[in-house]
Amino acid sequence: KATLLTALEVATEGGDTEFANLYAAYEGLSAEDKARFADLRVVHSFAATQRLAHPDASDKVRASWEKVPSREHPLVWTRRNGRKSLLVGATADHIVGLPEDESRVLLDRLLDWATQPRFSLRHQWSRGDLVIWDNTGILHRAQPYTALSRRLMHRTTLVGAEAVA
Repeated sequence: KATLLTALEVATEGGDTEFANLYAAYEGLSAEDKARFADLRVVHSFAATQRLAHPDASDKVRASWEKVPSREHPLVWTRRNGRKSLLVGATADHIVGLPEDESRVLLDRLLDWATQPRFSLRHQWSRGDLVIWDNTGILHRAQPYTALSRRLMHRTTLVGAEAVA
């Protein structure tokens, strides 16, 4: 439902967190794109995320990732209150029914769209900062920081969810 992140120790260089608003990204799409994406479904998987982080993993490691079940969701998530957002991110593996290359191009395009500055916020951490966000409509990513620096965050995840249909 939501995440709370507190900075206990911050990196001396780098380590900011970027947030992208997937509600605003959807709202910013053209009417044509909204119509095109309305009925598309996307498969999300643990393996997709791991392939990004570890592109040179062995076949044995890759096989272990595939043991984690994938899930199929709409590309456009309509909440009970009618509000819509894109359902993209590192776990988005492919669009159902599209050729692999076309699917990847579309997912990469949408991720680039959603993470552009007009839909994003970058937080530079100070010790003691607390940031809270809606885990269902916000992407986040930590920026790299120097390996000699220590960055210690405390994450709390609030349970509760609206099912993705």
